[in-house]
Amino acid sequence: MEGGGSKTETEHRPSGPQVGGYIFGKTLGQGATGKVKLAKHIATGQLVAIKIVRKDYLDRKPNIKQKLQKEITVMKLCDHPNVLKLYDVFELDTHLFLVMEYVNGCELFEYLVKRGRLEPKDALEFFQQIINGLEYCHKRLICHRDLKPENILLDQKFNVKIADFGMTSLNPPGSLLETSCGSPHYAAPEVVSGDLYNGLEADIWSCGVILYAMLTGRLPFDDENIHRLLAKVQRGVYHLPSDMNAECKSLVRAMLTVDPSKRISIEGIKRHSWFQSGSSTTPHVDDFSEPIDPILNPNPEVLKGLVTLGWGSAEQLTETLSKTEPNLEKVFYIQLSRHLSFKPKGVGGSSAEGTNGWLPDEWKSKKNERNPRGGVEVDAAKSSGETSVNNETVAQVTDAMESLSAAPSACEEGEGGDGGAETVNIGGTAVPAHVAQMLSAMADGASRVSIPQSKSQLIRQTQLARRAKADHIDETALHNVSGDEKSWFGSLRTVFRNH
Repeated sequence: MEGGGSKTETEHRPSGPQVGGYIFGKTLGQGATGKVKLAKHIATGQLVAIKIVRKDYLDRKPNIKQKLQKEITVMKLCDHPNVLKLYDVFELDTHLFLVMEYVNGCELFEYLVKRGRLEPKDALEFFQQIINGLEYCHKRLICHRDLKPENILLDQKFNVKIADFGMTSLNPPGSLLETSCGSPHYAAPEVVSGDLYNGLEADIWSCGVILYAMLTGRLPFDDENIHRLLAKVQRGVYHLPSDMNAECKSLVRAMLTVDPSKRISIEGIKRHSWFQSGSSTTPHVDDFSEPIDPILNPNPEVLKGLVTLGWGSAEQLTETLSKTEPNLEKVFYIQLSRHLSFKPKGVGGSSAEGTNGWLPDEWKSKKNERNPRGGVEVDAAKSSGETSVNNETVAQVTDAMESLSAAPSACEEGEGGDGGAETVNIGGTAVPAHVAQMLSAMADGASRVSIPQSKSQLIRQTQLARRAKADHIDETALHNVSGDEKSWFGSLRTVFRNH
């Protein structure tokens, strides 16, 4: 989980090391590439989630470095209330920092484990937001490729945030993807089969699995044996409970259609009678338009982002952008250039420090509410999409980063320092105690009704390695379920060719 948190904001105000314009606090979690820390922007008091990645690790893993660069660029393209925001990226000599929106809530996975299956009206509220966020991404040709409840965050007002774009890719019109990636229970048949596939269509299947999980408290495709699990996915073998609402059944069937060419589209989902049966949130105004005027003297940092996304070399892009006719390269250049990290910084300032000229609107009202705590301060210098620090602060940087790196690695409690976290067993899943308390408060406060007879049977995808019993699967690959794109499916390709 990225950008997530729990408890009230005042209970976990950061009071640890200071790097750039942020004071760091407790560890929120740890992903495949680094820790995620709660932090406070000094000038405004705004809480953020900062992902910390060691550069030497990226240097040793060029494929992961390339994926992270793509993830950063894709997140910079997104500005939607149902998509987790990336505010900024800055760097030291040794570490890279991704400044993300802090979601003071939980994962949809944790919520489902706690509550069991949801009433259709509650499932619809979440589902509408997921589809709205996904539609925004798909308009930008962004396919997520790892949609699952673990990557859907909920804040305490039940607002949905799609998170973790680590497996994302662009899927331009007329092109197909070939990398089999994602999570076994949620991956589309064409993905697990190793076929070329349209990532946008594959995302629809994953959303269908999520919808099924919300409505039933279990997964449509499951098996103790990973080979059999993926074979079920490939054939589209699942059971719809007899007591499921007929309109819900209709939509689930349309989304879990094995043939991607016959699978319902996002437009079809939004027209579906069940989707329209509930009051949707206020529509997000999307200004995704095609510019016609030539773009001369483009920002080199924006060009670098487009190169990362695969739109060609900087030279090719410069030529394409200078043309008078509309093209996709112009569209993506304009969209990317709007990100805050490309805005001019104040004199001597940085994106880590922030000025009124570039701060997010929701931060500006807090500009004068400064309440810095003690800690090691490391000033960031110039920024051109990513920032670095001056050489004279190396000793301070080292002290601060050692302090940040010394903490335990996952979902700890603590005020600044990170202690061990007490866990509570919910539906067979160990959940941090503070998350369990917060889940109860969220549900009780919203008058949401759990369905007692529907004990959740969801399984966290990173726990599959412990449950896997298939023969001839590389154990290392199983443990890389959240890191290596091909870890699950590469060793299984021969199974489907032989059956």
